[in-house]
Amino acid sequence: MVKQTQNACGGICRQGISLLKTLLFLCLVVTACSKEESRAAVVYDIKAETLKCRDPFIYLHEPSGIYYLHVNGGGKIKCYTSPDLQNWRYECDSFIPEPDFWGKQDFWAPDMYEYKGRYYLFVTFSAQNAKRGVSVLESNRPEGPFFPLTNSPITPEDQMCLDGSLYIDEEGTPWMIYCREWLEAIDGEIYAAQMTKDLSALKGEPKLLFRASEAPWVGDITSGSVTGKVTDAPFIIRQESGRLIMTWSSFRADNGRYAVGQAYSEEGLLGPWYQVAAPLISGGGHAMFFKNKAGRLMTSYHAPNTAPSFLKIRKAYIYQDKLLVE
Repeated sequence: MVKQTQNACGGICRQGISLLKTLLFLCLVVTACSKEESRAAVVYDIKAETLKCRDPFIYLHEPSGIYYLHVNGGGKIKCYTSPDLQNWRYECDSFIPEPDFWGKQDFWAPDMYEYKGRYYLFVTFSAQNAKRGVSVLESNRPEGPFFPLTNSPITPEDQMCLDGSLYIDEEGTPWMIYCREWLEAIDGEIYAAQMTKDLSALKGEPKLLFRASEAPWVGDITSGSVTGKVTDAPFIIRQESGRLIMTWSSFRADNGRYAVGQAYSEEGLLGPWYQVAAPLISGGGHAMFFKNKAGRLMTSYHAPNTAPSFLKIRKAYIYQDKLLVE
């Protein structure tokens, strides 16, 4: 009787385990189907070439395979998403400032980075009682909502600054690369400043990397009574050799068109930096570089520079230590 009872119990247990496995499998199927239906319900109805924006900065969220783009939404920051870089959708408002937030104008160049498991937007703001500057916003999700780390610019408040970007050096130290506004400096400047580990402030004195006039392709522009040379949108690519390439934007001397140039440093972030004589991209600017899902180097920028401006995405590569765009 004992043996029969044990056999009976074993049979019941095996049946129970089999039933449990079946239920778990059905749950997984239902969950997968629900996810597929959810993905199918999302409509990406904006073609890349029709997406109006300036200063585009694309981030690939590798776990989901979704590309994120944050743009100026007129007093707020808007987020767009895409599964393939060709088809986009409006996702949400990723940053809506509180009434007491210091930045009331601009909302320029919202560059997004993942850093230590969180997401950060570097955005240019200004106000009537405050000079143009860069603030850092933080979120635990790539689409936001984002919140300011501090209610003030982290660039020097006695200078007009813009277009901050994040660079992490080989020791893991965070730096902000940013521009000094040409309207104030006349000969636009690009600086590097070490940041605190939490990205909430600059650490030490900013270091001047170069001025706009050092690039032979750059010419003057005039706004009101001010004539000078522009520096915009610095972005750094580190090659495996340690060599650094920086892209940045200004206006051409020969035809006045907005363009992207490149400089390089063989000796680290603080240079010296050497300018490539001819611009990389002409007729558009404010470029950044990223890798797509296939690991292919890509660039995004806006063109034309006059409104309306549209998103541009092109393939890029490095050949004989120079950056090239197809």
